[in-house]
Amino acid sequence: MDIIESYRNIIQSFLSNYASIPISNGTIDCYTAFYIKQDHYQVINIGWDGYRRVYGCVLHLHIIGKKIGFNKI
Repeated sequence: MDIIESYRNIIQSFLSNYASIPISNGTIDCYTAFYIKQDHYQVINIGWDGYRRVYGCVLHLHIIGKKIGFNKI
């Protein structure tokens, strides 16, 4: 297995575990979005916190060359 494929497996496992953690406030669901062809991986929150709509990317990881880029929003 090459290094990029190994990175993909690690990232998908990490984000799937992260998304499975329950959110304590509101009725908010946590989803993963994997764009394997372009090597972009996200965790997205969608739902309601009281009367406030919650929608957005929480984590975004991407593979560039042989490095992993990370953005936490």
